[in-house]
Amino acid sequence: QHVLTAAIEHTIPERGVKVSAGGLGKVLDQMLKEHPKGTLSLVHPMFGDVDYGDLDKYKEFTVVVDGKPQTVVVYTLSSEFNGVHRNWYLLSHEFFQERSKRAPYPSPMTTLRTLRYFSLWNQTVAALLQDLQPDVY
Repeated sequence: QHVLTAAIEHTIPERGVKVSAGGLGKVLDQMLKEHPKGTLSLVHPMFGDVDYGDLDKYKEFTVVVDGKPQTVVVYTLSSEFNGVHRNWYLLSHEFFQERSKRAPYPSPMTTLRTLRYFSLWNQTVAALLQDLQPDVY
């Protein structure tokens, strides 16, 4: 079964990457260790102060945010652990790159810039859902 999860906080143990602002990062750590056998796709934004190492380009998606086209480049890497094929899909765009691992969420939540950030995030995750067609999201 193919399961897709999308979260702003993320962990890539093979690369020593950890972006966590609280409890969600711990949940993702546990999920990576305990997930049943199958395919697990993990979608995360890329932050400017994180070294993700060498990645393969997957594709680009163009979405419209506040009336303007925005292109998001999606990179990927894969690993296998305890029978789980793990695929990371990492989203690169200036809205994400300007964030840091210590402050992954924009604030205040009422600014236009924050609304654009989440619009870009949600639309790109939706495009990946349509593209990857997981069994469970």
